[in-house]
Amino acid sequence: MDKIITLLFYPVFLVITFCLTLIFIPKTKYKEYLIYGILIGGLGDIIAVGLFQNILGVMWFKNLSIFYVLKMMALSPLCWTVTIMIFLYFLPAKKYFRYPYILTWASISLGYGYIVHNVGLYDFVNWFYPIPAYLIFLCWWGFATWLFRRTSPLAKEE
Repeated sequence: MDKIITLLFYPVFLVITFCLTLIFIPKTKYKEYLIYGILIGGLGDIIAVGLFQNILGVMWFKNLSIFYVLKMMALSPLCWTVTIMIFLYFLPAKKYFRYPYILTWASISLGYGYIVHNVGLYDFVNWFYPIPAYLIFLCWWGFATWLFRRTSPLAKEE
């Protein structure tokens, strides 16, 4: 049973979050959110894993079975892509609401990291979680917000 949960964890998460993007994001705006998702989420995940796993060695994926590609979880960039899309779609227009929104998403990301750890797909050195990882997630969500607000016409519509 544990092997099935380990094997299906990322595919199930990906399908659920992808379905959420299809439900909530209007078809006319989907392409733009997808571009930001790929750039900030997918590419961001590849860069983060490259840095923190392959260069610094403070985190690593494990038990990846069929999803093992280049020392990382092949579905992780896709999961980050759709997660960023959801994050940006619901990003509050008012500045004062964006701060708790970003803080909350950083906390959710930290919690998700612990869940993936508990499922047995991810591990890290003891000092990396929770404070340094939380600050990294906070910077990542803050950067996503900043880039989207500065460059996307969708951010101006709100």
